[in-house]
Amino acid sequence: RRSGALMDVLKVDPEHPEEAPLLAAAEAVMRGGVIAFPSDTLYGLGCSLFDVAAVEMVARLKRRDPSLAVISLIPDPGQAYGLASDLTEVAQRLIAGCWPGPLSLILRAAPIVPVRVRGAGSTVALRCPRDTLCEKLLERIGGPVVSSSANLSGQPPAETAEEVVRIFGNQLDLVLDGGPRRGRVPSTLVDVSDPRPRLLRRGALDVTALLGDFEDLTGEA
Repeated sequence: RRSGALMDVLKVDPEHPEEAPLLAAAEAVMRGGVIAFPSDTLYGLGCSLFDVAAVEMVARLKRRDPSLAVISLIPDPGQAYGLASDLTEVAQRLIAGCWPGPLSLILRAAPIVPVRVRGAGSTVALRCPRDTLCEKLLERIGGPVVSSSANLSGQPPAETAEEVVRIFGNQLDLVLDGGPRRGRVPSTLVDVSDPRPRLLRRGALDVTALLGDFEDLTGEA
């Protein structure tokens, strides 16, 4: 980010977000910056999935292993068909039935996704959130936005803009302050990169009825 420049913290009404802060945040992302914003779960650090340097900066800021996969948020369920390839029948069923909603899917990455930001096995993790502020921000940006919880690796995630500023200070380009994001259940996480789906995390949405024959890796009965 611009050295010595003060970081903007912009207040925004999460239910009726004003245009100016949304556009400022979108412009920062499209310039290759890293922002913090209230996602559909907690506060997240965001950048463009297509900007490898920005994605690596998010990992550095969090002191997180850069080879760990990131989840990207998309404004429209249909974008999954451009960002993922070989969508299985189950994947298509989940996208049609659960998005927008608190479901994250691991899919086989399409060639458009830069190799250095793919997950293990050449995958991409996507979610189409149901959240007014998130949806409007993603619409302004237009493409996949990496959303990684706003915390140092291993520490509890930030639930307010003040906590984000305390952790990351001036290292971010901009912070959208949409009030506290507390006690939200994380998204359900399913790996549908292979024909047999794998349930990796039970979260806000019970999708087991849609999975058919699946492998449960959550360790919960």
